[in-house]
Amino acid sequence: MFTKDPGIDSIQIALGTLVLQDRDKVVLKLRMKDLLVEYKNRSLRYSYSYNTLRVIITVGSLIVPSVMSIEYMNTTDSRTGSGMYWLVWIISLFVTISNGVVTLMKIDKKYYVLNTAYQHITSETWQYIELSGKYSGFYTPGQEATHQNQFIYFCHVIEKLRMKQVEDEYYKIIDQPHATQQQGSDSLIPPTPLKELFAPEEKSVIEVNGDHQTTVKRANSVSVAPAPITSS
Repeated sequence: MFTKDPGIDSIQIALGTLVLQDRDKVVLKLRMKDLLVEYKNRSLRYSYSYNTLRVIITVGSLIVPSVMSIEYMNTTDSRTGSGMYWLVWIISLFVTISNGVVTLMKIDKKYYVLNTAYQHITSETWQYIELSGKYSGFYTPGQEATHQNQFIYFCHVIEKLRMKQVEDEYYKIIDQPHATQQQGSDSLIPPTPLKELFAPEEKSVIEVNGDHQTTVKRANSVSVAPAPITSS
């Protein structure tokens, strides 16, 4: 089911005006449309369900004591007393069923999680479109912020929000990759062997047991290489 929403349409129009590579623009529009439509539809369904069930529980809980007091006061008419009894029973049944459905299906939790995720993703998207907030150059110090050089960081943030919502709704994954554990969960640039491979070298010559050897120091590591033997 596709929900026609002016907010989603506005985001789609704004994303189409960004200066990006063709591939990045297609990926961005498809991914954002799927996420926004999914969250919008699910948040609407759970909003209707949650509010309807909560109204039944609240109103029913208030009506039952009132009806029971009326039934207690009117004890002369058996027909009226019987009708009051069945009315209280039906209302209590609806209240119990509604409360059980909310608890069993976790409608209240999903209502909050989905609406929060939808609003958060919408806000992040507009920040990226406007190049404001963290997308104004926070990830690229010394460079002018553009939609192209902020694209990879925006995609990373959106996917993190997606996975956070999945973990909150279903199952939380506590095992993190080794790279994430080293640099922290919010790091966007994982460690790479290239930093060590292309680190500047420091060479020095030492004498070991009468032989000249060269030590090479790179990225806090030291390796020893034998120097070429020269005849004296």
